[in-house]
Formats: sequence, C-alpha cells, structure tokens
Amino acid sequence: MYRILFVLLVFCGWKAIHAQPVTLSKSYYLYDTLTVSMGNGPVEMPFTGGFNSPQFVNLDLNNDGIQDLVVFDRHDQKIMPFIRKNNRWIYDKRYEKTLPRLNFWIRTADLNGDSKPDIFTLSNISNLSIHLNITQPGDAEIKFRDLGSQYFRNKYDSNFFNLYNPLGLSKLDLPHIGDLDSDGDVDIVFYDPYNRSYSMFRDVRSEKGWPKDTWEFQDMDYCFGYFNEGLDNSFILGQCIYQEKLKPRHVGGASLLMFDNDEDGDFEMLASNVGFKKMTLLKNGKIQRGSYYDTMVQIDSIFPSNTRRAADFIFPSACLADVDADGIKDLLLSPAPSADVKETQNIWYYKNHGKENKPDFRFVQTDWLAEKTVDLGAKSAVALCDYDNDGDQDLFVASNGDFELTGGLNDRIALFENKGGKSLPDFVKINDDYLAISQKGIADLIIKFGDVDGDKDIDLYYGERFGKVGWYRNTAGVGKPINLVFADDDLIENVVDPGMENAAPALINYNNDTLPDMLVGMYNGRVALYVNQGSVGAPSYVLALKNAWGMRANEWSTEINPAGFYSYGNAMPEVTDLDKDGQQEVLIGTSFGKVRLYKPTGRSIYDSLSAIEGWFWQRTLSDSVEPDLGNRVNVASADLNNDSIPELIFGNGRGGLHFAKIPNAKVAGLRRYGNLETPGVFPNPAFDKVTIHRKSISERWEMQLLGASGRFCRQWVMLPGERHFSAQIAGFSPGFYTISIFNGQSRSAVPLYIGVKP
Repeated sequence: MYRILFVLLVFCGWKAIHAQPVTLSKSYYLYDTLTVSMGNGPVEMPFTGGFNSPQFVNLDLNNDGIQDLVVFDRHDQKIMPFIRKNNRWIYDKRYEKTLPRLNFWIRTADLNGDSKPDIFTLSNISNLSIHLNITQPGDAEIKFRDLGSQYFRNKYDSNFFNLYNPLGLSKLDLPHIGDLDSDGDVDIVFYDPYNRSYSMFRDVRSEKGWPKDTWEFQDMDYCFGYFNEGLDNSFILGQCIYQEKLKPRHVGGASLLMFDNDEDGDFEMLASNVGFKKMTLLKNGKIQRGSYYDTMVQIDSIFPSNTRRAADFIFPSACLADVDADGIKDLLLSPAPSADVKETQNIWYYKNHGKENKPDFRFVQTDWLAEKTVDLGAKSAVALCDYDNDGDQDLFVASNGDFELTGGLNDRIALFENKGGKSLPDFVKINDDYLAISQKGIADLIIKFGDVDGDKDIDLYYGERFGKVGWYRNTAGVGKPINLVFADDDLIENVVDPGMENAAPALINYNNDTLPDMLVGMYNGRVALYVNQGSVGAPSYVLALKNAWGMRANEWSTEINPAGFYSYGNAMPEVTDLDKDGQQEVLIGTSFGKVRLYKPTGRSIYDSLSAIEGWFWQRTLSDSVEPDLGNRVNVASADLNNDSIPELIFGNGRGGLHFAKIPNAKVAGLRRYGNLETPGVFPNPAFDKVTIHRKSISERWEMQLLGASGRFCRQWVMLPGERHFSAQIAGFSPGFYTISIFNGQSRSAVPLYIGVKP
C-alpha cells in the first residue's frame, strides 16, 4: 500500500510540490573588481566586509616561506586571509576553506615540536579544539588535521572514577597559549572570574618524557603569577585567594597576551578587563627571584609608556603579528568583545623597533588594514538608485556609524555617487549623512528605493529596530533628480507580535494591480506580505500573511534541544529578476552568512517554497563553495555595468561590503556545477533504514537529507570505493524528503518517502 501511495505521489504530486527551478541558468560569484573611493582615492581592498573585533595570527597560507596573515573577527566568526605579496597585504578569500572552523578566538602555538604553528580555538560548546598543522614541503597551501576534543587530566587522584575531562575555556575571554617555561611544550593561561585570578594548564609531555605526538594538559597553577585582580581593574601583587599549585600527575595511580619584555627568559603579562579601556603590563620576577613559579612583581598601568598609550576603547585585546615583514612581531590592539564595541579606528598598530624578547613598541596608526577597505562601523545595509538621474546607479550604505560613538541609536546613510558611468562604475563617497537621517534617532536602519505611493517616481523607504517602516516622498517627479521629503515613520499596519522586530522592507508586485505591495523581513526570520489597499499618492499597507511563501532566514540546528530552526534569522528581502525571465525573485539575507533565493511568482502565498540552490559561489584554490558573508547579510541588486544582468552588493554586521556578479566568460580552472548521476534508493518508501546505490565509485559524495521545506535533517558521506551506503532514518516524521548529493563539482537529488512501519 505504501509503495502504491508513493508512486502516485511521485508521478502525480512531486512535480507540483517542487515545481520551482533548482538553479539559475548561470551562477553568481564573489568578485573584487569594482572601484570604490573614499577620501584620498580608490580603496585598495573595498570588499573585505569590515572589521569589528578582529584577532590576528601569522601563518604561511600558500607555503611559500613567507608569513601571511589570518584575521579572525569574533563578531561573526569570520575568517579573512591576507597573502603577503610584493610587500603588500592582499585579501585572498580563496584560502578561507584551507583553514579550519574557528569559534570565538584563535591562537597559534607549536603543539608537537615540529616547528609548524598549530591552531587553537574552541568548539561550538566552548571546549578547547586543536587543529594540527600537517603541511608538507611542496603543498600548495597550508593543511590542518582536526584532533577533536582535547582532554586534560583533572586534579583528582588515580582512584577517582573520571580522571579526564574536556578542557573548557571561556568564549568571552582571550587566553594565552604558548611555551612559557621553555621546556618545548605548550602552556595555557586563562582568567578565572570566580577567584579573580589566572590559572595555568601545562602540557606535561616533556616532564613525562613522552614522544612529540603525545600530549596531556594538566591544571598546574590556580594562581598564576601570584596576584589577584580588584573589582576596579586593579592588580594586587603578592596576594591570591586560591593558592593551590600542583605537580604533574600520572595516569591511573580576561584578555591576555604574554611575551618576554626584558630579555630575561620569563614572560610578562599584558592584560585588560571588561568595562575598562587600559591595558596593564605586569612584570614577571620568576627569573629575577629564582622562583619555581611565575610571580608578577611590578605593574605598568600606562602601557606602552614610551609612546601613545593604549587607552582609547573598552576591553582591548592584544595580538603579536609581523605586520611589516621584517621578521619581528609587532603589536596589534583591537576590541575583544563580539558586539557593541568601537567599530572604526579600532585596529591600533605599534611597530616593534626592538627584538622579539625585548620589544620596543611605538605607535603608528589607529586604522591599520581597515584603511584599505570600506568599513563604516557596523550593520551596513545597502541600496542602489540613480538619485541624480544621470543614467547610472549610485550606492547608498546605511550603518550605525560606530557603536562607541553613537550607542547604535543614530544610524546614518553614506552616499557613494557613481562617477564612472553605466559600463564602468566608480563609487565615490560624497556624503556621510545623507538626508541628515542620523538626527532621527533610528537604530538598525535598513534602506530601499522604490515607488512607495504608486506615482511612478522613486521614493526612499526604510525599516528599523522596533518593526516600523517609514519613508521619504520624492517630490521632484518622474525623470528628475530625486528630492526627498520625510513623509511618515509608520507606513505599514502595526502588528505587535514577538519576533516581528527589525523590519526590513522590500517592494513587490504581488497582485498585479497598479499599486506596489511590500515584503517585510523580521527578526524571527520570517517574511510578511503587506498588500497596498490605498490609492496613488496615499499608500496603505495592510498585513496579508506573516509568513509569505514559507520564505525564511532561520538556520536549522542540531545544537539546540530539540533540533530545529533557530528562533531568529533577521530576514532581509530584496526583490529582483536575476535571470531576466520577467518574473520576480526574492533574495533573503540572513543572520547566518547566507543569502537565500526564492521564486514566488505564480505560487500561492500559502505555499512553502524551498530555497533555490547552486546560484551563488565563492572560488577556492581548487573549486567553489557557497560563500559565508558574515552575520546580518543584506543585498541590493542592479545592472551596474550595462550588460542587462543585475550585479549584487552586500552589507553585513561588520559594516563592510561584498560584491558579486555573473562572470562574462568561464573562469579558468573553475568547474561548473551540472548534473550528477541519480542513484538508486531502496526501499522507497522507507521506514527504519534506506540504502543508496550508485554506479560510479570513484568519487566522494556528500549527501544531505532535506525535509519538504528544504530544512536540513541529516548529513552522510560516501567515500571513494563505496557502491552502497545504508543510513538509519528511524525517528523521522513520515512524509516527503529529498536526498541532495554533491560530489565537489556536480549535484543531483532524489526523492524519498518515509512512511510508518506496518
């Protein structure tokens, strides 16, 4: 009976359920080939996406013997690789996928004594995660192997039932990881907020005489440096609430940076705390006093005292990296928190005029690297419009300006006029506060241009934090440079429901009448449809459905219990026609670095559409991947180069920009994504287990089980050499699913019906 039902549904109903196309005829790719000018001329790297809370480490990304730079922004867990070439830093996003997934912070140290830096970070549940550098001579790029969750030996004796635990570290603080006692292995020092002191985990490999590929972290010092912190950011030397110090045991039986500042062989501590602007240097007297333990004996509260003091923004963090390729690490300071920080002039560069173990840091600038990109603070939101009626598109970017200056309550619009023309755009910033909109006290500003009132000219409309939509009426008329006058800050029918905040509006022609309708994306990840029931010149947008076409920005997660969609998503729609077929598509920006594409034309607003896949890519060294644009992604579309095909500009939470287009010709070395062998799936309907059978066994297949709405359910892998793969599906709700298959260059999909076992 189930097989008969499945056959009828597949051949009679599957096409109706999944009638929308699965791809566009051509795909979009991220590019950097667009000119943007600010102040003194063209910006060198305009499309990095900006910096909020960056951290810096040197790594040889292309294995050419020259130290490159990895920037990790903890604001949205974004990795940004910079290659050192011809004495310049060049942003090269192709190396993003050569690096492991990072969470909350990054530190590097040589774990196994092979003279190659390994990466230390956290898992998504705040346990230490180590990625071993396995790069070999001749490799084209750096390579890592995930060691999984690392364990440490706890302080209990050998009779305790559990001697090893995951090493949990704070995701809010920044630890120091490195060899502090010159014994050839790695130590970890971190802040203990309960005792207002610092603790140390030590790798006991050298003490136990183990080989280099064996390591074990043990908690050795609960009062590292023998001092306490006061509640006022003071440091109290010679005191410690919890003084236990331990020795290595055998099996069975705030933000800180440490470096040798005075060439004596021990390590000083550079520390900062939440809520305070200064950094404090504590001198280590271990060598000086002949002590077995590290002991801080002197405080420098105006660090660095020989140059401009680091005291400009709250809770700074410090990194050592070779900025000028002279072989000596310099000092970089940036905000440590992940949000609500100083978001401009926030990368302070101090050049080291001394040595690694006796540095002489001297201030150079407050906007190192950020000066080479477009960074307007945070929460950039983009729109395109020919505001001066000269025939080309101009760029408008809303942002918060800088949270530390505005409190996030006075968003503004920067105007970049297109001075290049239709075919070769050159966006030049000419206004930092278009319409003086910062005086209106708007937070989380999202802007769009369109004919709000149906009078055929272009108006400006916007959404804001509390779910309202406002607009500026164009009083100039059709075919003239726009003249905007504030009209209303309450344009849509107010529906006060939890999650319907952070309004992101976009006009759409829903019912084919002469008046525009409106989509409004919301904090809860849904997209509401408002129908215009007013008249020309007097719009009245009334709610029709809170979740039109089932479009959503929410991400499916197995990390929440029970597994499901996150309750937030910050949906930010853009209505466009990417494939020039005369039908509207909707792009949905999200909180999760992705932009989803839907084709609602001709479908009931009550349908639950699946997002279209395969339309947007980012090049890697060997192929392409779906881009991660950082959090709070939004998009504007327009034909910028007179080829009749829309280009895309994106804003994000870090206050920067990204750019994408369809390439005019096939890019050398880049494989297109076409069709893949459709495998056999049996039984179908399935109950407890399903088996996938394929003809070709030479490829690695990544397979995803997707629900009827496109939600992610489970992921499997078939390795080269495997012809059959069996997967457990017990526990899934009965209904239609799709098995999506990807071999690294091509895709296919096969329907699956999960039934109730008789």
